[in-house]
Amino acid sequence: YLLGVYAKPGDRTLADVLARVPGFEVNKSNGQISYEGRSISNFYIEGMDMLGGKYGVASKSLPQNDVATVEVMKHHQPIRVLDDFVYSDENALNVRMKKGAKAHWIATFNGGIGCKNNGVLWDFESFAMRLKQNWQTMITYKTNNRGKDIIHETNKVFTYGELDSKLNPLISLPLPPNGRLGRRSLFNQSHALTLNVLQRINESSQISAQITYTNDRQEAFSERKAEYFTNRGNRISQNQKQYVSRTNELFAKVKYENNANKQYLKNELSTNLNWNKQQLTERGTNPHDMEGNLPVFNLKDNLTIIRKYGNRLFSFESKNIMDVRPQQMFMDSLKQDINQHYYETDNKVSGSFRFGKLVLTGKVGANAALHNFSSHLVGVPDSLGLLSGNSRFSTFKLYAKPNVEYKLSDFIFTITTDIAYHRYKYSLDKVYSCLNFSPNLHIRWNATPHWTFAINGNIGQAEVDVNQFYPTLVLADYEYINKGFADYRISKNKSADFIIRYANALQGTSLFLTANRTFSTLPYITSQDYVGNFIILSLLPQETKSNAWTINFMGSQGIRFLKGKLNVRAMYNNLQSQMIQNKEIMPFNTNILTLKAGLTVGVFSKMDLGYNLNYTFHQSEMPALSTTSTLNNWEHNAYLTFSLAKNLSVTSRAEYYHNQIEKNKFKDIFFTDIAMKYAAKKFDITMELNNILNKKNYGYGLNGVFVHSYSNLNIRGRELMVTLYYKP
Repeated sequence: YLLGVYAKPGDRTLADVLARVPGFEVNKSNGQISYEGRSISNFYIEGMDMLGGKYGVASKSLPQNDVATVEVMKHHQPIRVLDDFVYSDENALNVRMKKGAKAHWIATFNGGIGCKNNGVLWDFESFAMRLKQNWQTMITYKTNNRGKDIIHETNKVFTYGELDSKLNPLISLPLPPNGRLGRRSLFNQSHALTLNVLQRINESSQISAQITYTNDRQEAFSERKAEYFTNRGNRISQNQKQYVSRTNELFAKVKYENNANKQYLKNELSTNLNWNKQQLTERGTNPHDMEGNLPVFNLKDNLTIIRKYGNRLFSFESKNIMDVRPQQMFMDSLKQDINQHYYETDNKVSGSFRFGKLVLTGKVGANAALHNFSSHLVGVPDSLGLLSGNSRFSTFKLYAKPNVEYKLSDFIFTITTDIAYHRYKYSLDKVYSCLNFSPNLHIRWNATPHWTFAINGNIGQAEVDVNQFYPTLVLADYEYINKGFADYRISKNKSADFIIRYANALQGTSLFLTANRTFSTLPYITSQDYVGNFIILSLLPQETKSNAWTINFMGSQGIRFLKGKLNVRAMYNNLQSQMIQNKEIMPFNTNILTLKAGLTVGVFSKMDLGYNLNYTFHQSEMPALSTTSTLNNWEHNAYLTFSLAKNLSVTSRAEYYHNQIEKNKFKDIFFTDIAMKYAAKKFDITMELNNILNKKNYGYGLNGVFVHSYSNLNIRGRELMVTLYYKP
């Protein structure tokens, strides 16, 4: 794709332009890029992967006028020795820079100052990159307090084959959700610094390093009215929430990679240190003061060795992780201390053999994990359960994964079987072992260069969940208490997928449809007991069956005569399940429908127009209570950019929300912004006036499992901002 063909005068970054290219979608928050409905697996600059899964900061910072072309590599296999052995259905992106951008440092600076009702606004961004034949460097620093989310740009937007911690957060303060407003509801003071360096040693090997540091302070204010549906009568609470979060996060990674035609070697060492402190003040029906100290520290090392011998392929992988979580929460006179240490290692060898169109692949490995847990809770009556205790949960797994792949004309048949022997040991229970068998069938038909059809069938058995095994009560927040459940039995599921994909890049057409049907059988059931002011969440040993439908459609069409693009996305999910509430079985059905449509028009050289429509339908049925909670939410947003003179343009934006908060009752809100930009050759000056009508709050409803809530969220008022963008 020639990027300049799609660029508009107001576009600054790669993400700005890609968002209007047919087939592409760009997440405005984290910079994640999707092509034909699937997130890209690799992001290359001049053929080199400097950023790994953290490419969001580049997509949202790389100056679009320094980019020549963007190449999409379909069926991309990043490891060369696997080309003839493993079929890949992933898409990768390679950014080709203009010649002038490779001869020296390229940099951009964007800074501004403004005012709001009760203070000063600031926004500053700097970007610098140097590309040489065997060397790449990229440095960014961003800071603002105007509601721009720069923290998510530093997150991993794609993880490929990594070993992640299996721990779930047990302490979680009930944060005021911001609905779908993005920056309008983000009261922040954010700083993000990134450093990326890559050195190519020779044609096949390279070494790279990444350092990311973020400092983020966020505030939120809201009022929430919640109705809990119970078999003992409905329970209503109404609270005002004031929330403050302070986070410091440091990420560092060093990677060596040798990607030759006959061998592959990669070793990656990384650490992620997160210090997070949260404060929440509740006033109303249940007044509380809460403070959480919730750090998460982890260390990872991944080693991969692959060697090719003619038609044979052998590999060895070793993945290791250590996760430490010393956390505390204070709530009024209550105190919750919890300390978790998690270690896991996964080591496997594999081999592949090619016999014409038949490829046989097998993996054999061993996995071991250890979870040390200790908890101490003060202030809760011990009649509810054990308040203090320690436990240890260890797992050991021997597994084999044979895979048969056969190519016949335009068909690809793949049969994979997971066979695993598990041994579990909980320090407060006896040893348990089991043998799991999970087959999977995949058939893909490349009917034409544009049409692809695929079918997946799976019969699976889940592994024992490490998060169930602890002996004590754990206070999650002022309302919910988690209770451990020591049971080795596992869930089973059957699922089938049908996939249709049509892609025609020359015509700018991309269609993607998936339908999934899943049947699950769990050996336990979720229990929710109302005891005093608390809701105790636990599991009980009772078989539960559930089934679900998920249908997803994505379409993108370039409209040449309008010089624009039409995007359509639809998702439907139906879940039928049940839980136990106050000792009684309570079935529930959930139906969720989400529709999104967007149209951009650039038929006039001095005018750019865009419109987006989002609709959400969420229905929660509770047959035992003869109650149904239904919500319909509409969002319309549009923008218009037009030129007043050669270097002067105006952009106007409007948003309208029509949110259902209860039966036959809706909350409406309208926003409008305006910006004026003067653009010269190397700089531009922009003056923005946001939330002209000075709206101060936003109301919306939410459905949960046996709960409906209405929240009124404080949002940013009228703000004036002047920024200068300079590119030497």
